Amino acid sequence: MTTKSRSQTSATQTNPFRSADHLPKQRGGQAPDPSYLPRQRAGTTPQMHGRYPDFDTLSQENAWDEVTRKVVLKRLEPYGEPKFFTPQEWGSLSAFSDVLLAQHTAPKVDVLAHVDAKLHNANGGGVNGYQFDDLPSEQDTWRRAAAGLDETARERGATDYAGASVEVQSAILSDFMDGKLSGGAWDGMNVKRAFQVITGDLLEGFYSHPWAWNEVGFGGPAYPRGYMRLGMALDEDGDQREPWEKPETRDIDASLLKDNEQHLGSKVKADEPIDLDWLKTESARAAAISAELAANPRQFRANSYKRLLKGAIQPKENDSFRLLHVHKRAVPQDRMRRYTDDDEVDLLIVGAGAGGGVLAQRMARVGWRVVVLEGGPFWDPDADWVSDEAASHHIYWNGKRIIGGADPVAMGKNNSGHGVGGSMVHYAGYVPRFHPSDFMTHSLDGVGADWPISYWDVARHYEACEVELPAAGQDWPWGHVHRYTHSPHPISGAAERLIVGADKFGMNLKIGPVGIANGTFGNRPHCIYRGFCLQGCKVNAKGSPLVTHIPDAINHGAEIRAGSTVLRVLMDGARATGVEYVRDGQIRRQRAKKVAVAGYAIESPRLLLNSAQKGWEDGVGNRHDQVGRYVMVQGAPVVMGRFPEMLRTYKAPPPEISTEQFYETDDERGFKRGFSIQTTGPLPIGFAHNILGEGHWGDALREYGRDYNHWASLGGLCELLPNADNRVTLADVTDHNGLPVARFDHSLHDNDKKNIAYAMRFIKGLLQQSGAQDIIAVERFAHLIGGNRMGFSPEDSVVNSDHKVWGTENLFVTDGSACPTQGSANPALTIMALSSRLGERFSRGQVPDGQPTPQPKRTKQRAELFGPLG
Repeated sequence: MTTKSRSQTSATQTNPFRSADHLPKQRGGQAPDPSYLPRQRAGTTPQMHGRYPDFDTLSQENAWDEVTRKVVLKRLEPYGEPKFFTPQEWGSLSAFSDVLLAQHTAPKVDVLAHVDAKLHNANGGGVNGYQFDDLPSEQDTWRRAAAGLDETARERGATDYAGASVEVQSAILSDFMDGKLSGGAWDGMNVKRAFQVITGDLLEGFYSHPWAWNEVGFGGPAYPRGYMRLGMALDEDGDQREPWEKPETRDIDASLLKDNEQHLGSKVKADEPIDLDWLKTESARAAAISAELAANPRQFRANSYKRLLKGAIQPKENDSFRLLHVHKRAVPQDRMRRYTDDDEVDLLIVGAGAGGGVLAQRMARVGWRVVVLEGGPFWDPDADWVSDEAASHHIYWNGKRIIGGADPVAMGKNNSGHGVGGSMVHYAGYVPRFHPSDFMTHSLDGVGADWPISYWDVARHYEACEVELPAAGQDWPWGHVHRYTHSPHPISGAAERLIVGADKFGMNLKIGPVGIANGTFGNRPHCIYRGFCLQGCKVNAKGSPLVTHIPDAINHGAEIRAGSTVLRVLMDGARATGVEYVRDGQIRRQRAKKVAVAGYAIESPRLLLNSAQKGWEDGVGNRHDQVGRYVMVQGAPVVMGRFPEMLRTYKAPPPEISTEQFYETDDERGFKRGFSIQTTGPLPIGFAHNILGEGHWGDALREYGRDYNHWASLGGLCELLPNADNRVTLADVTDHNGLPVARFDHSLHDNDKKNIAYAMRFIKGLLQQSGAQDIIAVERFAHLIGGNRMGFSPEDSVVNSDHKVWGTENLFVTDGSACPTQGSANPALTIMALSSRLGERFSRGQVPDGQPTPQPKRTKQRAELFGPLG
């Protein structure tokens, strides 16, 4: 963070890219002719014009791991004959892709090859982890879109889409984006959503190619090398780069930056600036409210030792960090105990994610015989994970799910995991706590639901899990004020730039907390700041149950049985006797004294509903129609700002700095509850999705893509309230095992919409006051929670305060689906803490035998925010 030695005007004359005048929104929606840029001199760039003519990502391939290198280099090979598309479909869709991505001349990235292989390899099954209820399967959506493009082109005087003029092709694409196409193949299909499905795959194919990386100046896979130069540069050009990265060119033809009618593709104008006085007023009021509701302010009672022992605190009863191999990333399994299906184990857990992994470790530690059944594989980060956006689909849940409602929520990589470690394998690494207020929103604010437990029932489990991850961050001033065991990580230039802007109006931004080792942690290496947290941490620096709890669980006798998909819970009256599951194509049954379901917010309700049997005709635990209800997501708008400096946002973990200053209810904002703000750090594919999502395509999309290194990104996490109609049910579609897949219907309500709109407006103002020259904003959703919520009686919930399913004696749900509210914090740490609490109660004999007894509701006292009562 430094003052530039030259004026903005002088710097702009030397380097026009320090200005934003070339960007489409600043030019009335037009994009400049790309020939204003120099020809590529190193490597290959699509159409050969780019900002980094001397940069070649492939020159660093020897610094990549072998698995990633093979995946990336394969994209340079000729594809051959299509395996999914017909020749006619290939021709039309290739032409559509060229218009969307402004590939007017050779050399071109063979984008459709990526899509063809992806659809072919799916073998008719799920492709991206979800299917809109107003669209056919992804495969059929593609085929019908190809036919529709040709039909529309014929209606407009061409032989087919590929044979139409560029003007006609562009007009059809624009109408496709707006959902204006109808008739023939388009009938019975939500055209706007079909556009999302198709263009999402095309963007992935383009911006996963090394040629496109050259064009946007992306550093590439960055493993095992990593990055060292993360922050804003001290020099006048504002570009701190690695020795092998190249500077942005100054060798341009400025005369070609004039308006050019042939280069269109934007439908969005620049925003009006947000009033600074409004930002100051809103920020100050939020700061006062958050300070008023902070528990243990200033004194940091009972955890001052953390300041003295930063980085030296180790878990007391979890040796996972020592049990990993020093040089290999795979979890050792050679000494794992094996049980037979006829063994009546003490505890059978369904799912090895945040909930199941922690509970398995806790109970194995006290001598219980534990088996965890996980439908996905036992991951080996060295062999199975790739430092690449497009090649990481296999770590997400790609099985088909149907999504509907007024505001359907995309699944897959956004919120659903697959394999040992669950979705924490590909979460961003952020591990904030819920606030004390989250456990009593109905008593405090008259919305949501009160939990049958309080924050103080899980507080010490939060702390234990933070040590085990370990969590790194600055002292945390919001909610329950506390410190972290590891110091905060260094931050990127993008984060530095935003801190400067927040200081202008008194907004408090903090670094962390991330569940990423800052320095070595036992046999786990330190973070190398490569930015691929969402693709699985090949380093093992990022904490997930795979490395933080599973090794210790195995060491104490637990079996993690991967590749085992549970079909249903077996019941004998009120008692669960085990589960039926399929492994290696064979249906088997595992006996157990206790069963814990930990498949997360979609699959756990689905499993209970699919377990309908005698005595449980509507599904286990569903006698009062509560299973699957109150599923929540967080509103997660992304707002990106363009800055004159080179920020290279792909370096460091995606979430670096955040604020929870707006977490609590402020009635003057016009809605209940609040939101947090975090950096997001999108890689090229994610960045392009945001650009297209705001309405920029063709030359405009490419121009924004070339500008990638100038952008910083912030995301909101808005607390959306529980609603009974936002629910999981069973769809009419079945999976490969013949069982109905999950259907998730979701709609926003008035309070939700106001929360998201306010958060977007505020974040735009934050970016503007930080010096952003252009703003791009899109709405999206993140994180799942609820569906089998914890409550006071069978009429309002699925489980009691001990996670036991109502009407059963030994069946539990211990994952995010048990949460009654979601807060404005990432849920992973809370799920872990809840499982840790249940494990402690099991080990102490505090979970009563027999069926749970309802407890009376009461209005919680405001004093419960500040510490346990009694």
